[in-house]
Amino acid sequence: MSYWNRLRGFSLIEMITTLSVLAVVTAVAVPTYVSSHKTAKVESTAMQLLSVLEVGQSESLKRHRNVYVHYIPVSNEFGGCIGLSETSDAKEFSCSDNEGFQKFFLDIDDLVAVQSPVETGPVKLFHFSHMTGLPSTNTTLKLSAGSETGKESGIMIRQYSGLKGCSNTAVSDWDACPS
Repeated sequence: MSYWNRLRGFSLIEMITTLSVLAVVTAVAVPTYVSSHKTAKVESTAMQLLSVLEVGQSESLKRHRNVYVHYIPVSNEFGGCIGLSETSDAKEFSCSDNEGFQKFFLDIDDLVAVQSPVETGPVKLFHFSHMTGLPSTNTTLKLSAGSETGKESGIMIRQYSGLKGCSNTAVSDWDACPS
């Protein structure tokens, strides 16, 4: 009998208990992971957009010309972009044009969406002055994961102080995005 007791294995109760604990841990961990992934994607996108805008700021000083920042929203058929151009007219700007300036592309299926400004057509957001390199207006570009609110990241554009990242999440050295 002692031989069979050593080869017994797990009972059905032990297996059910183990699987139940595993299911509870998974049910708690997966939503937290998905939320963290969305937040990290929004923060990363905001950092990339800030880099593109900083290039535009330096190009305006280097070329001694105003550099305009245009926004073409994502539509049902096409992705959009936020791009730099020497052209002031937003209708002449295109995401596909390549005039040597950087563009930040927004895909239709992308997790990250522009929450603010809310625009339906191409628009000039602001320009960098060729004299100072500073933006022409005060505004905030806010990005979010879809239509979620409260966990935005973005760029504060300030007429007299330039560009600064903002985040309502965990980016430690950024200020909170204004509402």
